[in-house]
Amino acid sequence: MKVSRLQSEKRVDTYNNRGLKIQAYGEFNDFPQRIAEIVEASVTGNACVSVYTKFIVGRGFADANFCNAVCDSKGMTVDALLQAVGEDYARFGGFAIHINYNALHEIVSASHFPFEWLRFEQLDENGQFNRLAAHPDWGRRYTKLRPFKQSDIEYFHFFNPDPEVIDSEVEEAGGWNGYKGQILYFSNKGYKVYPTPVFEAAVTDMSNEEGLSNITQRNVKHNFLPAGMIVDYDNTSNSDEQEKETREEIREFQGDMNAGKLLYINIKNGEQKPEFVPFVGKNFDKDFEQAEKKTPQIIGRAFSQPPILRAEDVGANFGADLMRNAYDYYNSITESERQIVSRVFKSIFDLWNDPTINIEKNYDIVPKFYRVNATLAERLGANVEKVLEILGNASMNERAKSVILSTVYGIEEDEIDKLLEGMRI
Repeated sequence: MKVSRLQSEKRVDTYNNRGLKIQAYGEFNDFPQRIAEIVEASVTGNACVSVYTKFIVGRGFADANFCNAVCDSKGMTVDALLQAVGEDYARFGGFAIHINYNALHEIVSASHFPFEWLRFEQLDENGQFNRLAAHPDWGRRYTKLRPFKQSDIEYFHFFNPDPEVIDSEVEEAGGWNGYKGQILYFSNKGYKVYPTPVFEAAVTDMSNEEGLSNITQRNVKHNFLPAGMIVDYDNTSNSDEQEKETREEIREFQGDMNAGKLLYINIKNGEQKPEFVPFVGKNFDKDFEQAEKKTPQIIGRAFSQPPILRAEDVGANFGADLMRNAYDYYNSITESERQIVSRVFKSIFDLWNDPTINIEKNYDIVPKFYRVNATLAERLGANVEKVLEILGNASMNERAKSVILSTVYGIEEDEIDKLLEGMRI
């Protein structure tokens, strides 16, 4: 028996674009842009990416002080950086963080860099490359606002905290004043490889969902009537002006806002009335109905995502047990993503110029949980021990404890009262 290998169409073409001196990301160098547009146009795709992002980000880092620390000159906090990274990771399968150093080779700035702005530098004669090219409009989506200029392309080196590497890059830039820093570029496909989103196999289905929505919209706009043509028989008494007026009246009669209205046409004796001739075809209602049911299921499977998480009724409403099980399941599915992001942040903030930004070096991301009837311990996660330390601190008065527990850890006032009362016993 002979087995032939069937190869599907390659979604991401990569080649040297010598005109732009980059490696193209997709056939038209706009793969991330197309992915973002397809997701935004798909109701299910957009919902799935949103849920996926929330589970990657979880409830943020376990250390609340670290979450609130400012990490760039624009005032971005670590928590905001985590959110931006999670959104790109969910949508593109990759993310980018801009890094800058001081003269002691310590990291002083970490900020989100739009992933879709980055392309790999073209391969040299040895098949190697060492830089990333950045431009805000590789996909040529905004050329009416701002013409695409090759002079707008900026180049960055890949993240490498080796002091000797940093010094050589600073020298290449003509000194610290001209140094642009580095880009930490993460790809789910590996080092120096363009990523593809986890839902890549369902991109076509997301696009199909947009098409189904367009068909529904057209049906609504045209009163759910079959397409056809109006035959207006030529009468010698008809003038060009009358024909124009009739066409205009029929045109204005179309659309959802005109459903149920009456169209008045005056026919004189001896004239032949216009006739509507429908375009007869197969009734595809059942096919559309099946497609509308199957498409969201296919998209959801690409994310390994329980339907209940994107507010789909699974036949048992939204019971607490079902939701908790769904949260536990999807936390396990997205655990590896949280671990990857945690390691990336560790590689940055272990080299931060201010060691107090994360004294305990704890970069764990707290998973999400279903909040209905959740215990205080479940909500606090890894912060339980810190809360107990505050409660047991004899040198701190109750007012100070209450402010810290409320402001830093988000504990409700009545819960704080019960905790403080328990400590007095």
